[in-house]
Amino acid sequence: MNMPEISDEELEAMLERRPSVREAKVADHELMVKALEHPVRRRMIKAIGVFGKKKAELQKEVGVDDATFNFQTDFLIKGNYVKVENDAYRLTDRGLALLPNIPK
Repeated sequence: MNMPEISDEELEAMLERRPSVREAKVADHELMVKALEHPVRRRMIKAIGVFGKKKAELQKEVGVDDATFNFQTDFLIKGNYVKVENDAYRLTDRGLALLPNIPK
């Protein structure tokens, strides 16, 4: 089976293509599901709540070691669900949108 040749310009254009609006929404939804799938992340989001929490208080309440805490908070920060302000973890608007999806 002969595949058509792709020029360097076509290949570069394919690599530089941005996701469509639909693809971006699907990827965003998948990230939200992934954020909520993990029980530690759910506990973190719930514990931070609308008022925020200091690191030591949050880590104690969630009950995880430093490595797990750092890994999970990094995930939430990179996903733009959590931010650190004045030595406290706070939910972003995206993080606040997750709160109603976490069972009590």
